[in-house]
Amino acid sequence: MVPYLTIFVICLLLGASAGLLAGMLGVGGGVIVVPGLIFIFEWLDVFNDPLLPSNSLILFAVGTSMASIIFTTGTAAVVHYRRRTIDWNLVQIWVPGLVLGAIVASLVAQYISVQYLKSIVAFVIFTLATVMLLNRLPKVKSATPKKWIPYALTSSGGLVCGLSGLGGGPVMVPSLLTYKTPVAQATATASFGAFCLSTFATTGYMFTGFGLNVEHSLGFVYLPALIPIVLMSTVFAPLGVRLGRKLSKLLFVRIFGVLMMIVSLRLFYTILFG
Repeated sequence: MVPYLTIFVICLLLGASAGLLAGMLGVGGGVIVVPGLIFIFEWLDVFNDPLLPSNSLILFAVGTSMASIIFTTGTAAVVHYRRRTIDWNLVQIWVPGLVLGAIVASLVAQYISVQYLKSIVAFVIFTLATVMLLNRLPKVKSATPKKWIPYALTSSGGLVCGLSGLGGGPVMVPSLLTYKTPVAQATATASFGAFCLSTFATTGYMFTGFGLNVEHSLGFVYLPALIPIVLMSTVFAPLGVRLGRKLSKLLFVRIFGVLMMIVSLRLFYTILFG
């Protein structure tokens, strides 16, 4: 029997963390939710039905994370919109490629093995953590990138984020900071971009998981985990926005980097040692 109460309580904590991150750092919360759900599902042996695809556990973690990001980033984006910190010119440049990459990811993820999917999540988070901790964002002469650069970065980044259940913030935030965007505008614009990415990616994961015989699920979106995450994340996202406005750029990247490094190392441990 699935321990729904245990899942609910733990996911309340995940939701609170995801909401803070969505508002404060513009990352959507997936950097916490995906590894958190992987650990919960493995620990409680939730998807042990031999009739399910072998990579179902990871797909449910990613699909549920994407669905939760709709609410966390949506809530944060509304707050940013009211504060008029979203740069709509940047949205037009950086968001379309992000959405395209996410759609492709949601359609192909079911064909990738569980270990490869796990490795993608761990590697992406580790790489971004290293960049942020070393504060080694690329140096550019102009604040305006060449036209092909945003599309190349976001389409490939959207693909990786879609496969790993991240909201797009880990791609957009460093990219926007590289091109001299102020932290407030970078996080606000990333929040809106993550909302768009997660909406389309969630639709894809619901479609590819249609017909699975799993109670209380919509495709690869697992409702017993999604509901408590959404309940808490929508409460804590506005608080995260207020905290984020008080952060210096250096403190911002340090918090982001330390958090992602811890998560990535824990994931590598589970890949190597089970």
